[in-house]
Amino acid sequence: MSDRDLQDHIEAVRGLLLPFKGSAFFGSLYKVSVYIDSVSKNWQANQAFLQRVQEESDQQKRYAAIEARVKAFQASLQSSLRFSRLNLDSAMKEALETIAKKPRSAALPQERKKAEALKRSFDRFEHPEAAMLDHFRSVSDPLDKYLLAGPWAFEYLKARGADLAAYYADLMPVLGSGETVEGQMVSSYAGINRAVDDLERAAMKESAACLEH
Repeated sequence: MSDRDLQDHIEAVRGLLLPFKGSAFFGSLYKVSVYIDSVSKNWQANQAFLQRVQEESDQQKRYAAIEARVKAFQASLQSSLRFSRLNLDSAMKEALETIAKKPRSAALPQERKKAEALKRSFDRFEHPEAAMLDHFRSVSDPLDKYLLAGPWAFEYLKARGADLAAYYADLMPVLGSGETVEGQMVSSYAGINRAVDDLERAAMKESAACLEH
């Protein structure tokens, strides 16, 4: 992967974050960009090391040094992107918290009890998204609606490996939040995640190719 290719992947992520500059949740997104930038710095350090190690005349020592460096880069890459994803999730939950509007009367024990009941109900479905959307549309209880539109549903669907993009594509129009900055963040979440995944795949593939030279 050339420096230009890596920069293209990084710029793709940055470009998706830029529209949210100045938002209430941009602090979390800024941390995403910091960890993404660290990938670029580590790649440049990796490439500089690979150039220097070519001076090693012992082929076995040279390969061992390259192998160790590649493993270190890949471990750093995965650590940086793990923290990027954690902060992206934080921004998503901050946006959802604003959209969902937690009922003032909802006490934490009541919220936990309701969340456990919803989990038991939706665990019966292989793909719970449709059932959750149907329940949101039909229920009048504001705590149910908060849980299904807020961070709880996000964490639940993520743990289930559900199609988050499809769920929120259907939910945002119902909430009337699609045009808000929070709604745009929710709609952009999947795309940002894919951009981070693309960066990881490319960097892992090309760093592994260093061992073939």
